[in-house]
Amino acid sequence: MVSLAAYRYRNVLAAAGGPVERLEMADTAVLGERAFLANAYLKSNLSRNTSDRTVFSQASGSGTAASPMVARYMAISEAMERWAHWQLHMGAERHKYGFDVDPSSNGMAAFPGLFRRQARPNAQMEAAERFNLLNWWEGRLAAFESDTRWPGVRAAAICSDVPGITVVLFKHTEAGFVAYGHAAAMDFATACWKAAMEMQRHEQVVSHFAVAHAGRIRAQLPPTAHPIERRCLFFALEEGHELFLERLRSLRTKPAPTPKLAFDGPVPGPWSRYADVWRVVYAPPSDRFLSMDENYFMW
Repeated sequence: MVSLAAYRYRNVLAAAGGPVERLEMADTAVLGERAFLANAYLKSNLSRNTSDRTVFSQASGSGTAASPMVARYMAISEAMERWAHWQLHMGAERHKYGFDVDPSSNGMAAFPGLFRRQARPNAQMEAAERFNLLNWWEGRLAAFESDTRWPGVRAAAICSDVPGITVVLFKHTEAGFVAYGHAAAMDFATACWKAAMEMQRHEQVVSHFAVAHAGRIRAQLPPTAHPIERRCLFFALEEGHELFLERLRSLRTKPAPTPKLAFDGPVPGPWSRYADVWRVVYAPPSDRFLSMDENYFMW
């Protein structure tokens, strides 16, 4: 798939009149392989205020890749998704893009290509991942546990009538916590690699939070803190991991879901100057994933 990132992102920084205030880059590793982590920050008037975050970065978009250039482009693309989501999900036309069915950013993808539809494959995988993950956690799908090519890393594979395969990777970390990552792709190996990058990020943010709180992560956030951050910490604890394993090793308890497509199409806006945003979204099994519950496996 042809990317025009070098061209379409050439003026994306605020210094050139673009929406991205700044970019950050760090050298990191994903399961022993060198990688680069990039963060992109939108101008303050283009996305939600993230100053309340204490676990995750306040970046608008992040990207991890073996190439620093690709990592930067991934971070900018994710920032474009966030810009589109924040501008539309509470607006008068929210129903046009499925935000009345699912107000989150689920199923959104941005790609700086030649044609708008080039963003659709990534949006489809994002939608499939969330559809499978939510329905699995709520007892409508089964997961199949297996080893991976990485020592100490286990995988849970989830399949349904939506395209691709969803994988949840998990491992115990050297700091004594449990890290997870989930992703979807058309094949198991690609889904595992994408999930590994998410798992590395989870391990990193939990470890940094623990260091900042004298090694403790339990009860360090108030009940009013964002549920995404509270879940991230809860499932890193043995209590949360036991709940995860209980669900993983249980059979399906409810009827298998029939995918109901709420929206599948382009999401145009001022961000389209830089990248095309597409959204694919299926009706969720319930609105529990939007609740304040810390024991719901989705962040």
